[in-house]
Amino acid sequence: MNFNIKYISLAIVALTATIATAQTTEEEEDRLNGGTITVVKAYDPTISDAFKVKSNPSFSDTTKVKKKPVTYSIFSIPVASTFTPAKTGLSRLKPTQKAKYFKNYARLGLGNYINVLGEFAANFELDRDSDLGVFFNHNSSQGGIDEAIADDSYSDTSLDVSYGKRTRDMNWGITAGARYQTANWYGDYENGLNLLTEDTDVAFNYLSYALGGKATFFDGVFKGVDVNFTGTTSSNDGSEIRFNAQPQLGFDILDTEVALGVELDYLSGSFDTQGLIPAADEYTYLKAGLNPSINLYGDNYKVKLGATVNYLNNSEASESDVYVYPDVVASYIVVEEKFIPYVTLGGGLDMNSLQQFAAENVFLAPAIDVIPTSRLLDAQLGFKGKISENFGYKVFGGYKIEESKSFYNKGVGATTTTGLEAYEYGNVFYTQYADLNTTLYGATLSYDVNTAFNLSLNATGFSYDVSEGDAFNNVASHLPEFTADLVGNYEINEKWNVGATLYFVGERDAFRNGVGAETLDSFVDLNLDVNYKINPKLTAFLRGQNLTGGNYEYYLDYPVQNLQIMGGAVYKFDF
Repeated sequence: MNFNIKYISLAIVALTATIATAQTTEEEEDRLNGGTITVVKAYDPTISDAFKVKSNPSFSDTTKVKKKPVTYSIFSIPVASTFTPAKTGLSRLKPTQKAKYFKNYARLGLGNYINVLGEFAANFELDRDSDLGVFFNHNSSQGGIDEAIADDSYSDTSLDVSYGKRTRDMNWGITAGARYQTANWYGDYENGLNLLTEDTDVAFNYLSYALGGKATFFDGVFKGVDVNFTGTTSSNDGSEIRFNAQPQLGFDILDTEVALGVELDYLSGSFDTQGLIPAADEYTYLKAGLNPSINLYGDNYKVKLGATVNYLNNSEASESDVYVYPDVVASYIVVEEKFIPYVTLGGGLDMNSLQQFAAENVFLAPAIDVIPTSRLLDAQLGFKGKISENFGYKVFGGYKIEESKSFYNKGVGATTTTGLEAYEYGNVFYTQYADLNTTLYGATLSYDVNTAFNLSLNATGFSYDVSEGDAFNNVASHLPEFTADLVGNYEINEKWNVGATLYFVGERDAFRNGVGAETLDSFVDLNLDVNYKINPKLTAFLRGQNLTGGNYEYYLDYPVQNLQIMGGAVYKFDF
């Protein structure tokens, strides 16, 4: 066995904030039965979100409904984000009068590109101590991107059903869910030997399913357990199953808090159809881990001292390894609320999966390599606080060392002209791996004025050093060197509310196997959300998405939808 003992490093500086702390009612904050279904989204995605940067601020719009906390949702995110800028939450509005909240809601939206949004969330109180929750989401588009020759339609449908129970000694809940995604490989290589046409069938789909359970215990050493079983299949005969269990223990030794996390993670998958770049037909990994830690407190400081030990068995390669990572978090109050330095030293063994890759970038080849990533070091140093009662900041720098980091790289397509499959036009992505060192520095400022106006500015810079990636010339493919976002929310009056998100993604290198690196342009994307409360039950909304970005590409050869306008309504009710 190889023992990889991790490194320690410090980092850099820039600016971030957290004055806009979310303000919720007691009912919203009460946790029950292992989680909650999140029924409100500040930004509703479209087909382009499968490969478009997405930002999800907590807008205080009038469409929000009282959510009765029941159980968590396995497939609660309808369309996966390719990149989410880090930001603090925005404050919720304080109504002058206590608002009437409803347990259930339905949402319907229609937009150009024939975009359709449908949502339904319901919470049923079966008795005093148990609840049943249902959450349904549908997002689809008939496409129509100017640069796309082949069909670029898309749909994403998910359903979760949850049951939660609380007793004197414990809370527990179970959730079952399924998600069905359809899309098209419309991003072909314009200089390839074969080009897509309007009649080329490039459709594919993914089906994911899950069953999970979670329990929290109030007394004793055994604090809780989280168990999940998930599976994924593709229309190109790819399949995967995964089982994960995470018990948590906690106790006191000499008035010191001691915690012990345990993890068992089993992942197995296979591919019956290969793309043009071969991948392993099968993969099977078993990870077992321990995470002991102690918590130390003082009047001005808080320290967590721990470590993570992981054992990994690769059945297909008949190999096993042991990994040890630091797990340290410390903060010290120099000036109350004004200046609080902090440091984190972490790491971990990340079990990459087909389900994860398909959620990040749906345009995958029929077979991809699935290999765990070892974060040898994930360190951050910074300070945070308040400049005034309404103005907060955070400044941080970090350094990350990863072995077997995954990168999305594209091919050039087949060199023959007959008998082509839908994925042989240079229109799919492959996973390739290398070691990556990342230096990052960031900043956030946040301003909250009388809870009616909130503004948050975030910026992060990255520097990459890639090694052992000979297959793609050590290119940090599709990783941006700078990102920034500006998020705001303004309550005009009791009827009107406006939210806005503006984000910037810098240039990225993207590697095409057989050709080399290409540069993807930077872009600025603006989204606006206007809500009008017609009555306590009915709210109308109008959304403009990608108002400034144009048909930019986040992934190579895949332009997104241009300006999008969607209108609709939310109806809140009780049974």
